[in-house]
Amino acid sequence: MNFLQTLILVLTIRVTGVSSLPGPLRLAATFSRISNELDHISLGNCSLSSAILPLNGTAIKLPQPSNGLNLKYIAIGRGTQNYTCENSTSSAVPVSVGAAATLFDASCIASQSLTLLHEMPAVIGETPTGSLAFLAQLLSHTTNSSDLILGEHYFNAAGYPVLDLRLSGSHDWVVATKNASVDAPQVSNSTCQNVAWLELDREPGNCSGNGIEKVYRVNTYQGSAPSTCAGLNETVEVQYAAEYWFFG
Repeated sequence: MNFLQTLILVLTIRVTGVSSLPGPLRLAATFSRISNELDHISLGNCSLSSAILPLNGTAIKLPQPSNGLNLKYIAIGRGTQNYTCENSTSSAVPVSVGAAATLFDASCIASQSLTLLHEMPAVIGETPTGSLAFLAQLLSHTTNSSDLILGEHYFNAAGYPVLDLRLSGSHDWVVATKNASVDAPQVSNSTCQNVAWLELDREPGNCSGNGIEKVYRVNTYQGSAPSTCAGLNETVEVQYAAEYWFFG
């Protein structure tokens, strides 16, 4: 069993039996399919030349990447969408104040199994963030790899999203601005709406990044704000996961 199989095994075991999961038989079937696909993944072949950005899942489609841009990385982001509530009345609506997430390298998985890639946000989204950080550190030492954690996502003091991939030894990072947003597909048999799919462009300026011109956030899992602030604290963190596609 290679380290990617170990990763998915541990992630699958860590998923608790919450109401959003269809039951242990479905979970077992999902792991069996994931394990079978991982058997055919070669870590030495991580070309993204055949990876297709999944923009057809929404009612309104995000714009396609500009001509001349190349797909450089695919990551799974896992963290929180952050909101604030000025008061806890039933009429108040949470206001978005950014996000914070760890970006896990998924390029090798995407290069050989987009089906597996698209299943990962839901699996990782149900895994506690503390367990993911510990697991990534453990696997990095076990495999002598520093590439499992690709980077981090946060918002700067000016309120712009930052996606920084330099944790992995890359020189690429970007301060971005939202160019387009579409509602995520509604999940059947679920009352939770996944956070929107986004197209992010590099913020104009000489100090707004290196190597990355455009980022897509797609196949999101959870992260949307509660409908009202009733009974909530002033700051609200909602767990989420998503695919991030980087072009440069």
